[in-house]
Amino acid sequence: MKAYFTEQDPTFFNALLPALIIVALVYTRSPATNCIFDEQEALLANPYVNGDHLLWRDAFKRDFWGLPPTGSIGSYRPIPNLIWRALWRLREHPWLPHWVGLMLHAVNAALVSRLALAIAPKNRAFAWLAGLTFISSAVLTEAVTGVVGIADVLGGMGVLLALLALRLPAYLMPLGVFAALLFGLFSKESVIVAVPLTAWAALVLAPALHPSHPRRWLRALLALGSAAAALVLYTELRRRWFPVALPPELTEPLPEGAPLAKRLLHDFMRWFAQPRLPTDPINNPLVNAETPDRIAGALRVYARGLGQTLLPVTLSGDYSFPQEPIPTSRFTLPTLLGGLAMFVAPLVGACAWIASWLRERRERRASTADLSIAAPSATTPSPTTQAALSNVEAESKIHEEIQSLEDRSVAPSAATSLEDSSVAPSAMTSPEDSSVGAQQAAPRSSWWARRAPRVDRPNWSPRMITWLILAWVLVWVPLAFFPHSNIPVVLPTVRAERFWYLPVVGLSFGYAWLLTWLVTRPRAALWSRARLVGITSVTLFIGFQLLSARLHALDYTNDLTFWRATARSSPNSAKAHLNYSVMLGARGYMKERLVEGGRAKELAPEWAMAHVYYGDALCRMKRASEAWPHYLRGFELKPADQNLISLALQCLWDERAWQPHEAELLALADKYPGTWLAHLARDLVLNGEKHGGVNPTYRPRGYNEGPKKK
Repeated sequence: MKAYFTEQDPTFFNALLPALIIVALVYTRSPATNCIFDEQEALLANPYVNGDHLLWRDAFKRDFWGLPPTGSIGSYRPIPNLIWRALWRLREHPWLPHWVGLMLHAVNAALVSRLALAIAPKNRAFAWLAGLTFISSAVLTEAVTGVVGIADVLGGMGVLLALLALRLPAYLMPLGVFAALLFGLFSKESVIVAVPLTAWAALVLAPALHPSHPRRWLRALLALGSAAAALVLYTELRRRWFPVALPPELTEPLPEGAPLAKRLLHDFMRWFAQPRLPTDPINNPLVNAETPDRIAGALRVYARGLGQTLLPVTLSGDYSFPQEPIPTSRFTLPTLLGGLAMFVAPLVGACAWIASWLRERRERRASTADLSIAAPSATTPSPTTQAALSNVEAESKIHEEIQSLEDRSVAPSAATSLEDSSVAPSAMTSPEDSSVGAQQAAPRSSWWARRAPRVDRPNWSPRMITWLILAWVLVWVPLAFFPHSNIPVVLPTVRAERFWYLPVVGLSFGYAWLLTWLVTRPRAALWSRARLVGITSVTLFIGFQLLSARLHALDYTNDLTFWRATARSSPNSAKAHLNYSVMLGARGYMKERLVEGGRAKELAPEWAMAHVYYGDALCRMKRASEAWPHYLRGFELKPADQNLISLALQCLWDERAWQPHEAELLALADKYPGTWLAHLARDLVLNGEKHGGVNPTYRPRGYNEGPKKK
């Protein structure tokens, strides 16, 4: 076992086997699991995945949830849908898609190890640790264990393949980057950030990936051009296959005098035509924040997520309101730390790149000087060459005796130059060519004396690699997270751990290099105190990550376990408590459901769903008269929510408790004309007997049901 890691380089296939074992042991869910959280919509309610009226190619005409452009809620990701549809044909259960996600994550870990080996080919420990750090990162548990996270995993795969394509010759590299990023973009749209990231990696890592001929600026421009070409093709195809209406803020021109950066972003977003994302202040409280407050909240979230990558003490599946509220102050410690990590770190990374460039020049000069000094003594003639030199010497002596002084001067000088020159042994290959070689040796020797030997592949020092990794990682991490930060655009979610998949790709190299330094830096005996401290630190770090990941993966046993764990890890998330109450109610724990629902209502008193669901719990406990005030409050908070209103009215009908409130229902219909409340209330009063309550067409989809057949 030890020899597998100490005597073998972590090539892709060597690294893949242990990666598969680790993901199977750490991230696997129970085979008895059910659809959890977003998996309900992504699998069960997805008409492309489990429907029978759509063609396979229609994946490119549907959004992530299987909806057409006219009904899209954002997120255009065809490749995950293709995988899910194929797997759903084998078995209609979430475990198989979950297992495929695990295998893909293992592939990515092997790619990380292979890239690390390319960056530091002399440091096998670093390459193994990079893959281990990545695969054990507990903050990625949501992306790996949850089915919906396959989009992040596939997007990360596309980016990693693009980074590995940077190793190719300059004439092949653009094609590799183009194909890899096109795959990544069709997996998840946030891979757009790989356009500048790939160019930066090509610029910074060129000396490591191509030590003989870095040509960093040429490679960076080629990478940038091919990545941009992939983005253009992806965008134009998506606009053709999945045309969406632009939101009002993009259709209307900006006011006169708008800053140049804002105008450029506006024009880009118009062209990019991102499907409109839903906005819900419960899922993301920052939608209602002023821009400075939104940025402060986003930086706070970034700082906390960055801390989780280092010390994942608490992991949660949800951070909804008020777990991550609008900040009351713009200058808290987490916000300041997030600002430093987001905006100052890239500047430090740029300085580190300059330092790496200067270091590279010094090491190239030193290597050239050492090679120039060592070249004469290092050249040991082969037996064939020694024979040739002996013949030259013999011929020289004969010519000295029988020829004139002018004729005698040629051979000895040639023999001397051959003996003392630094020409390679292959300059003479046979005794028959000795006289010709003797004549050419003198000018070749003087040419090498004027020109220092070229270093074909410099052996970079650890300090040089340190500067390269610092420069790469300090820019990579904030830029990779930026699209998910809620700074450029407001997202449907304030915070999610799966957003860290791409940033952790870069962080893994930084953490692994530090861990390698802790273990290998001490030069004393093998079990010296310093080495023991380093080995202990590495063991504790990796062990804690693996333990945290496994414990969080166990939260995905089933929906009840998941929401119970989420309510405990995010005690201020109203959504977590409400969903936990629903899971309890589905299993008949009505009293416990009422308690959790009441907690959600307390945390979010302006949330219509919390009031309606609390009333629904009372109604199903045969306490319909107590439920009406909560229903009424929910109706008034959101009269346009079809599902909430039909859910409440149907329970009132089933419990025969709607007649006492008939007048109030009609009054509400008059108060909110043109809403679902008005339509459903009147329809219940007029046609309730005919439909058995609410018209079945308008009733909400039942729990664990697929799309409604129309």
